[in-house]
Amino acid sequence: MRLKDLTLEELEDYEQELHENGAKSNYGYYANLVNVYEEMYKRLIPLTRKNRKMHEYSLKYTKKLLVSYLIKYGTYLKMNHFKDDKTAISSLRKAISYEKNNPIAYYRLGFLLYKQGDYSQALRYFQEALNYQKAVGDPDLRLNQQQEFHAHMYLANSALYVASSTYEAMEKLPYASAEELPNLAFSPLYGTLSDNEQFLKNHAFYKITKDSIDTCSKEACEELAENGEKNVLVVYFNDRENILFFNGVEAIITPGQANMIRHFLLSSNLKKPCTRMTMKDFFGRTGTDGEVKKNTFIKSIERLRTRMKTLSMPDIIDVKQYRGETAYYFNETVPYIVLFRVDDAFANDYVS
Repeated sequence: MRLKDLTLEELEDYEQELHENGAKSNYGYYANLVNVYEEMYKRLIPLTRKNRKMHEYSLKYTKKLLVSYLIKYGTYLKMNHFKDDKTAISSLRKAISYEKNNPIAYYRLGFLLYKQGDYSQALRYFQEALNYQKAVGDPDLRLNQQQEFHAHMYLANSALYVASSTYEAMEKLPYASAEELPNLAFSPLYGTLSDNEQFLKNHAFYKITKDSIDTCSKEACEELAENGEKNVLVVYFNDRENILFFNGVEAIITPGQANMIRHFLLSSNLKKPCTRMTMKDFFGRTGTDGEVKKNTFIKSIERLRTRMKTLSMPDIIDVKQYRGETAYYFNETVPYIVLFRVDDAFANDYVS
């Protein structure tokens, strides 16, 4: 099946089919969704030129959805369950080609390139992130306070690394003038670099419980995940995969399921359950009634509950009727710890 041979209506049906069936294999789910949104966007551009009033909203919405998936799920385009930095970098650059004023996309790019040691490119992207942070009004695009602070830290470190390597290269130049270079005493800067690096490592992850939001190191996350307290659910978004831990049992889950669990734990309760309306951002385009199709929503939640039963833990997601809708919420049966990187694109949904 070639997407370009499908009508817009058939593309929408295929997208809903993908959401209803979920990520059943190790490959293709998120890549297929992104390809569908790209094809929809291409089709809507000429239609909007012909009839702006009829198609402009769909064009803007599809673009927003495409950019969001490239940023939040681009790291999974190679494999559904496992993150890939190279794929993430490519997806983030594509997201910026569609939306140039997106601080979180630049920040994520800077972070990934910093990890790879490409400090000159990282410097550029962190600077862009901070520049657009000042100008952008959409809260969905902005960095939260911790991310903005980290962006400044990474920017400073990137500049120091570039300056240091440049000066070392100058000293090796075969010119007489190189011998006359002033002694700039870089040793204090190396100390600053080391201190900054240690700070960033110590505050790399959010550690969120019912009563607190803290930051911690990757090593602390590993310790919590592997040697957690009895009857405490740990949801760990590490650099490779997303894992649930409970009483010594672990389960790798899909990115979509991991994000839904995080949302249930951090944003729902008996009085504020999650409906297909409040969780619509997890399900792509909306149905004909303007919201996620009921069947898509219910099937996704039931798959999630079934997956969590493999941990031999109590059912932590209960169902109720809420304002005429099937709704789900975290029932607080077990305590929890949620661990994810400060630079996570979902972070500002839960931490201001």
